[in-house]
Amino acid sequence: MAPAMETSLLALAASPQALGLAMLQSDPHAARLDLASQTAAVADALADGARTAADLRKRFPELMPQEIARELGVAVETTDDDPMVASILRFAEYHSRPPRVLIYNGALATLVRVLPDDLSGRIIGPATLRDVFVAHELYHHSETTRAEVPISRRYQATLFRFGKWRWRTGIAVLSEIAAGAFAQSLLRLPCHPRVLDIVAIGSVRPATEASRVATTPEEHNRSQGTDAQIRFRQ
Repeated sequence: MAPAMETSLLALAASPQALGLAMLQSDPHAARLDLASQTAAVADALADGARTAADLRKRFPELMPQEIARELGVAVETTDDDPMVASILRFAEYHSRPPRVLIYNGALATLVRVLPDDLSGRIIGPATLRDVFVAHELYHHSETTRAEVPISRRYQATLFRFGKWRWRTGIAVLSEIAAGAFAQSLLRLPCHPRVLDIVAIGSVRPATEASRVATTPEEHNRSQGTDAQIRFRQ
């Protein structure tokens, strides 16, 4: 069995908590939190995503993600633009002004190519990849438009400390963990969509090293966009 496939199968067996913790620990800011805080942050992110999905399902019990987006006034658009920007492969983006989800056709086509049909069913069930990525971005729409503090700012890491003064930063990857849990709950997926990232990462590992990244804190603060993306580090 190819190493990439072995990695994908191992990821399938991992719990959302384990996948989320691995995502969090890849974030340089999250490394400043102790393990207990990391574990609590992941649990809260997963719960926030599932709770947000449950609330939306009560409003739209029968609708698929693109139909929900329409009801919420969120445009869903596709583009044939190159999904690669520098070292980042983009699957989808959310932009809040005006609210829209942008799907990168080329990135989805790449994932379809490397995802065997039997593995696809085990990861996303009867849903489509488009369903999953639109759902993921709908979470970002929800967190942008609601009054409560985003999950990415509920846990903060201290970057610098000078006497009583501290410079802290939020942890953007928590929003990505929550968005995956949202998609999993909304679509009743067999597993957390992080596994899709691992499949894509495994497919390119012979050529590059890859890791999942979330929107930068600066982008999040500007509310310019939140991406479902993979960054390839040369």
